[in-house]
Amino acid sequence: MRQHPVYLLFGVLLLATLGFAEWRGWSFTRPTEVKNVPRSVRDNPGSYRPAYLYYGSGRYLRGK
Repeated sequence: MRQHPVYLLFGVLLLATLGFAEWRGWSFTRPTEVKNVPRSVRDNPGSYRPAYLYYGSGRYLRGK
């Protein structure tokens, strides 16, 4: 069973539109802006620690 060419055209146009929007930087939502960001890790020494579980080293780590 062959697909109707309109679906192919719709899919190509949809992907092209989404690609163009990504290239231009368009978004449906506003980017989140964080105030008072520390300038370096020295200003906020605990920020480098992961806030998620990490099993790669064989140890159980849980954030800060």
